[in-house]
Amino acid sequence: MTGKVPPIGQVPWRGRIRLLREALTYVKPSKNESFRYRDILYFARYLLPLRRVVAASILLTLLSSVLATALPLSGKWIIDYIFLKKDVGPVMDSLRNHHMGFIAPLVGLVSQSLPHLLLTLVLISLARYFISSELSLLNYRINAEYGFRVRMEVMSRVLRYPLSYFKSTRSGYLLARIQNDTGNLSNISSSFLQDILSSAMNLAVSSSILVGISRPLTLFVILSVPFTVALSFLIVRFNRSYAIRMRESGLQLSADGQEMIGAIDLIKIHSAEDRAVARYEKAYRENVTLHMANMLFGRITSGTQQAMTQAVRLGVMLYGGSLVLDGRISIGDYTAFLAMYPQLTGSITNYLQLPLSLQGSAISSSRVRSLLEQATEFEHEDHARQLIVPECRARGHIRCDKLYFSYEEGTPVLQDVSLEIHPGERIGLIGATGTGKTTFIHLLLKFFRPQSGRIYLDGHCYADLNPGWIREQIGLVSQELLLFNDTVFNNILYSRPGSSDAEVFQAARAAGIDEEIRALSQGYATVVGERGSKLSGGQKQRIAIARAFLRESPIIILDEPTAHLDLATEKRLMEEFVKRCHGRTTLLVTHRESLLALADRVFEVREGRLIPRQDLNRTGGG
Repeated sequence: MTGKVPPIGQVPWRGRIRLLREALTYVKPSKNESFRYRDILYFARYLLPLRRVVAASILLTLLSSVLATALPLSGKWIIDYIFLKKDVGPVMDSLRNHHMGFIAPLVGLVSQSLPHLLLTLVLISLARYFISSELSLLNYRINAEYGFRVRMEVMSRVLRYPLSYFKSTRSGYLLARIQNDTGNLSNISSSFLQDILSSAMNLAVSSSILVGISRPLTLFVILSVPFTVALSFLIVRFNRSYAIRMRESGLQLSADGQEMIGAIDLIKIHSAEDRAVARYEKAYRENVTLHMANMLFGRITSGTQQAMTQAVRLGVMLYGGSLVLDGRISIGDYTAFLAMYPQLTGSITNYLQLPLSLQGSAISSSRVRSLLEQATEFEHEDHARQLIVPECRARGHIRCDKLYFSYEEGTPVLQDVSLEIHPGERIGLIGATGTGKTTFIHLLLKFFRPQSGRIYLDGHCYADLNPGWIREQIGLVSQELLLFNDTVFNNILYSRPGSSDAEVFQAARAAGIDEEIRALSQGYATVVGERGSKLSGGQKQRIAIARAFLRESPIIILDEPTAHLDLATEKRLMEEFVKRCHGRTTLLVTHRESLLALADRVFEVREGRLIPRQDLNRTGGG
């Protein structure tokens, strides 16, 4: 279907005019898209461990900036002191007055010999080359380590967000945001710092030299700065709008692509490949259109800046030429000024364009900072308190007191839920789809927090307990079969790292999957594919059961543990379930009466409440 549309680069003149009009239309960013330049300083802390490397980079940058003045000044030296044989005495006196008499012998040597001057320039060029090479290595190290520290901090923080955050955020968008925004922050770690220092040194050195050559000509150059300032302000204003919109468009495009690949099964089931491509193509073209409008805006502004630069250069040439004719400066001064004044204007321009060059980093800084400041589930509701981690394993005494929970205000999923589960007791949960069984499990795992009511574990209120400790006490077999693209062995081992090989094999035998694993091409070393795509549903379920068995937790939650198993396999596992659940608090969510026979008490989840089923409730279950 993509062959029916014109190539993406072909834009008719009428379309270009529309793009141009859009490029010159300022769109004020929304409050959610605003950013602050001071957010960049927030990330300076990540440079502190690299302070020695940064200091070395700064020193080499300053040295390179000083050496950069040698070539522009060589024109004056050749014309005035070698060709015209002018007296170099005033230069010597000036050096001594500025406490730089130590280089006077070198100045005297090169002022009398062109070969010596050329040799000096060659040596300076070689020194700058080696300094530049070393700077590249240092800056790469700074960028790499800085980016690593920021990204790992963000990933560590994001993984500790509550599950509700991930349920309401597109995973592709979040991942693209982490990768792109943390990557853009590396611009401020070394290259930005180097540019600032280099521009500062160039500004100081070039202005001093140019004022020494000709104050009137230097003043003429400086007077052109306000026009550049006005243009830079205009550019920053428009570019801010584009920077935010382009960043958001790119993130949404990445999210669309990942979502499309992630839903490939659904797309193929409904023969929706063309529709998926059309949707992605539409988003892609909108993104390209925005980039083209920004490119047109950049062409206009860069052309205007170049015109202003050429106008200033022409003015310098004409005014400087008149000063030469009046005898107020020498030809060598004129030549040196023409060669060096771009360093002055370039440094000033760099500072004026600093807001523009920092916009991308500022946007990323604000977005990354918002990720770092997002509350995690490991923070107490009362910020003045710390979540507790009991030093012992749980006994498994669970008490729920009048729980109320809803995903949307006014639409309760659970209400007035009160339940006490004694250590070692087995509780069965049944109910129609969507009545809140899985939500109740998520509350027990502290994935969500109830809007009202309390949950207690061994007398400790859930609100005061560290969720990591709670989950260490619970072994879960979920109806959502989640496996990593790793070996079978590592997928089972995931629930209790550090377990021995024998313990992993024993858990697999208990789950009735050991023989089938060994029959695979590489046995326990077989990679299962993304989300276990190389295994059958029954195999994935039994690996999940083996993972729960290996955990040996005091509380077990079995959420439809045999949904993907045939009756014969389920019957073989019944005895193992009885053995593994003995003495452990067990919550069994199932619709199969054979599994409900294991429960001491059974509750039906109906209209958000737990209703006891008297026909199955008994004491001392089998």
